[in-house]
Amino acid sequence: MHPDAQFITNLWQEGARLVQQGDLSIPPEVRKVWADSGYGHLQDKGEVAAGQGAYYHVAMMNGRANQLTEMVPVERIYSELGRYIKAGATDYLLVNTSDIRPVLMTAKAVLNAGWSGVPAGGDDAGKAYYQKWSAGEFGPKAAPQVAKVYEEYFKAPAHFGEPIHEYGDQFYHTEARTMMLTYMMDSPLYSIPSQAPKWVPPRIYGTGSPHATGKEWLDQAIKREIDQCGSAQPRWDAVWKQALDAKPLVAPARQPFYRSSVLAMIAINRESNQTLFQVASAIKEAQEGKMNEARASAQEALKALNSIQQAEAAAEYGKWKNWYRGDWLTGVYRTKQMVEIFSKFLTDPLTHLPPPILWDGWEAYYHIMQYEGDRSADVN
Repeated sequence: MHPDAQFITNLWQEGARLVQQGDLSIPPEVRKVWADSGYGHLQDKGEVAAGQGAYYHVAMMNGRANQLTEMVPVERIYSELGRYIKAGATDYLLVNTSDIRPVLMTAKAVLNAGWSGVPAGGDDAGKAYYQKWSAGEFGPKAAPQVAKVYEEYFKAPAHFGEPIHEYGDQFYHTEARTMMLTYMMDSPLYSIPSQAPKWVPPRIYGTGSPHATGKEWLDQAIKREIDQCGSAQPRWDAVWKQALDAKPLVAPARQPFYRSSVLAMIAINRESNQTLFQVASAIKEAQEGKMNEARASAQEALKALNSIQQAEAAAEYGKWKNWYRGDWLTGVYRTKQMVEIFSKFLTDPLTHLPPPILWDGWEAYYHIMQYEGDRSADVN
């Protein structure tokens, strides 16, 4: 026991809402720690005060944000944490990295801000950080071009909502798999809870949601993803070209890290965007009776998924061999399996179907818990 230990409460999702609605009162001796949304936007709605703190994500397992790549711009990190520093809410900072390897750059930006404060300069401070990071990791010769790559990378994704929520690498795959299942089977689809007691039963996907489900949702999703991903693809293609042009400038000893932290990162998002675009196009074409075009679009989706796996293999150097075998959350391999079944379905609707279940989070936590076993960390 620590006699001067402080109680805190992390106001995650419904916690923040309950406090803001007046339905939950936090005793004054307990410090409030406001969480972000998984996209770097802290959820205090301007209520943050001195003596409080922040729980901040640079990656998040939610089926929509990022798991394999960077997503949260440093400019957003500085803006949000800068608000907290200005308010005196500096008593506590927790950064959640989900899988730490893909988000080293932004994790360091958060921790630097926690220890040393936010640099002056607004958005220019973010650009200066990309330059400094690039010089330190890839050499001064490569730094100006690689810093530009990072700037454009964070502008490339499609996005939704206000404030902006980017399409994270999980989103493309969750959306594509759900669209294919809905086209082949309609609703109901079922989801198996992941971070829940084992006795919690599966539930009908979308139950209680105010949004459309089934074929109504599918029609909306087709239009949205063809538009969103179609608009984003030229941006991803341009960033990819920039990254390839910068590669010869990278210090030889840092080429493997460049392949894994820059080229693979861009390839995963670029080809995932292409996958979702092609899946949406294939379903639309199939609905219109254009089956040859639909099958061709499905094959383009498979090509994009193969490109992701090739980029991942190139990033598995040294001690990172087989690292992407543990991709249970974005689930590139499962999307590929689904596209293969979907392609057969377009030719033969009597083909064997996958189960009407969304269970990726459950599988991930099954493996995590099996790996963890009875081990625990000594925090004393």
